[in-house]
Amino acid sequence: MPGVFGLVCSEPREDVSARLNAMAAEMRHKDWYRQTQYDDETGRFAFGRISTGCVNATEQPSSNETASLLAMMEGEVYDYESQRRTLEGLGHLFSSASHAELLLHGLEQFGTAFFRGLHGKFAAAIWDKTTNKLHLVNDRFGMKPMHYAHSAGRFRFASEIKALLTDDATEQRTNLRGIAQFFTFGQLLGEDTLVEGVRLLPAAGWLTYDADTDRVTLSRYWRLNGRVVTGRSTAETLDRIDGAFTASVKRMTVGTEGLGLSLSGGLDARTILGVIGRDAAVTTLSLGMTGSMDHRSAAAMSGLLGQQHRQVNLGEEFLSNYETHLRNMVRLTDGQYLCQCIVMPTLPIYGEMGVRVLLRGHVGELMHMTKAYNFSLDRAALALRTDDELFNWLWRHLQSFLLNGTNGRLFAARHRASIEGLARDSLRECLKETQGTEPTPHSIWQLFFEQRSRRETALSLAEFESVVETRLPYLDNELIEELFAAPPELKLGDAIQTHILRRHRPEFLNVTNVNTGTRVGAGRMAKFVAKARLKVLAKLGVPGYQPYERLGLWLRRELRPLVRQLLLSDRCLDRGIFDAEAVRSAVDDHLDNKRNHTYLLLALMIFETSQQEFADHAALAV
Repeated sequence: MPGVFGLVCSEPREDVSARLNAMAAEMRHKDWYRQTQYDDETGRFAFGRISTGCVNATEQPSSNETASLLAMMEGEVYDYESQRRTLEGLGHLFSSASHAELLLHGLEQFGTAFFRGLHGKFAAAIWDKTTNKLHLVNDRFGMKPMHYAHSAGRFRFASEIKALLTDDATEQRTNLRGIAQFFTFGQLLGEDTLVEGVRLLPAAGWLTYDADTDRVTLSRYWRLNGRVVTGRSTAETLDRIDGAFTASVKRMTVGTEGLGLSLSGGLDARTILGVIGRDAAVTTLSLGMTGSMDHRSAAAMSGLLGQQHRQVNLGEEFLSNYETHLRNMVRLTDGQYLCQCIVMPTLPIYGEMGVRVLLRGHVGELMHMTKAYNFSLDRAALALRTDDELFNWLWRHLQSFLLNGTNGRLFAARHRASIEGLARDSLRECLKETQGTEPTPHSIWQLFFEQRSRRETALSLAEFESVVETRLPYLDNELIEELFAAPPELKLGDAIQTHILRRHRPEFLNVTNVNTGTRVGAGRMAKFVAKARLKVLAKLGVPGYQPYERLGLWLRRELRPLVRQLLLSDRCLDRGIFDAEAVRSAVDDHLDNKRNHTYLLLALMIFETSQQEFADHAALAV
């Protein structure tokens, strides 16, 4: 995906420029990408940027007034204009419209505290020529990945891991801790990656590499903390959340050309569209099987507003090209994302439709935590009171959907004893971030926000950001703080989004919510009856009542040869990470419909493809 990259050496080197070019080549997925780079005259530093040119298109690097600071930045600051006016009022002189230049002036004026107040999604590298120090910084939520590797006398950074693997100084062994996380939780946690020598910059990260001393220091300029605010009425809480969400949507849409929205029949994107209304022209796009409820509901909502709408159907062509989609997805995400690949066929369509900025409903689950995947809250979660109870609940829920039915034998015997311990330790470390959070169930909400959004959602955006810029209205400074202050009980069902829609777009309430099969805000009995009806119609195979994807069935049927080709090959079974018999058993049990191993097989296919794409060429070892 587009991003920034570079390297710093403690001593001058003649090959700095060549190494930078090698990094750029790994990140240039499209021949139309814009590429710029800078080589310092000292031979110790070079960095570059690859961009789609959709936002923040001004040439970089940017500099301050004295040219002592240089910056490369990928992403954007949504409140750029107001932030610039403030800094100009304090005497700063801007020479361009680059958002990277804004970061430099803000840093000089306010230090790292400046970044706390920014609304945006970005990752940047700042080179201080007077001190020979490199600084890496990202937005509050860390939604633009920035990876780094440090070895004696050399520091490398890049938005994509594969760019770091071009340097033989990067420790390239497979990271067993990362393996434990990915195959236990379906995602990575903390700052770990699947490569031993590569780390991920934390959210709100501020990393400094001193080229003169060859030392790295790391800190964070902001952290989410606090407690549920008591004393507010439900009505006041809902109004405050509505105000923050409305402001977020407006901030991300007003004045934007080429605006698109990924729309389904659920709640999250629906609520975004409801707030946009007719205030901005937006092209909506739905994804699903022919005649699906998602298509029907999305088309109905777009029609109510007179917005342009496009449907993308998943069918035979998608499945016949699945291996290509899988490999392309792995290239874009470094093989660290558990993805069904269903969005891959949509990527060329955004350009055809003139979409340059795509709104997504990611992290809308923060408003309805009973639909937050394996983080979904239940009665047991609401009754949690102690740290031990919290850990045990999380351990049961987060690891259940991948490893069930493997009888603890998925991994090779020499790794089996340590895998669970590594996964448990990783989860405990993440929970340290929630210490002081009250009430205890709120820690699950916080963990979903801090780990799921940054380590899973951010990678899903890498697919879209290979062709457009993405914006997430649910990830907004003020909105997150208002949601954090609300009691957990209010964030279970659809109360918050029903309130927002009733105020902004009440006609959307009557468009079927595909997750319940009935109108938004319907009562418990109506939802129960509608859900039962959906299950019966889906089981009977009635057209239009199938889910928008059926990966488990596809793996057994159309994708059966690919599953066997990837997972039962000698190359895969001999890697020494997994127990060969356990892999064969998982494959056979799923293909014979004895067990549902959909996500385990998907994870294994992604990992094996990533090994073929990256590790086999870079000689990664376990």
